[in-house]
Amino acid sequence: MTERAPRLADPGLIGLLGFVIATLTAQLEHLGLQNESPVFWVGAVFGGVVQVTAGMLSYFAGDDFHFIVYNAFGWYWICMPGFLLGGELGFFEVEGPARGVFTLMFSILALVFALSAASRNTVLPVTLLAVAVGLGLQTITAFGGPAAAGAAGSVALLVASALAAYMLLEKFYTRTLGRSILPLGPAWFRPASPVSIQAHTV
Repeated sequence: MTERAPRLADPGLIGLLGFVIATLTAQLEHLGLQNESPVFWVGAVFGGVVQVTAGMLSYFAGDDFHFIVYNAFGWYWICMPGFLLGGELGFFEVEGPARGVFTLMFSILALVFALSAASRNTVLPVTLLAVAVGLGLQTITAFGGPAAAGAAGSVALLVASALAAYMLLEKFYTRTLGRSILPLGPAWFRPASPVSIQAHTV
């Protein structure tokens, strides 16, 4: 009689939790509703450590998509507190166009990730598109554009945070109640079969 493999927890639970809390905290600061101190600690812990942990656990689960997404945005959030610390202490400061280049890279990455996400459901690619738009608008402000663009970017990122919270609830209830009670919408297209994907792997 073969032993049944133990059921493992889904790393996406903590990955989404980290994204939601860090993004919400940062955008409240960008909109002037709190100061930078919570962004430093919450960003480093929930945005950084928690998301990187989720990404590495996804590696062991063989989940390429979440491995790169959680690691990318996890390390983004590890860098952001460093930017804040440099600004406070006056060394290795990253401001203006340099900050804009950084956010622009992650805006583009979110677009890249959205294409693959569209093969899963509707909410996930919409979330990543909201991230791309939000970071793109904040990039405009970083390059000297109007502050209103950055504020609009914060609103788009708050939308992304709300959508991620919705996915977190869907995943949590599905895993703990044994049935899906929150719809994520249909995938926009079907991915290639696993055999086709393997054939294109070098």
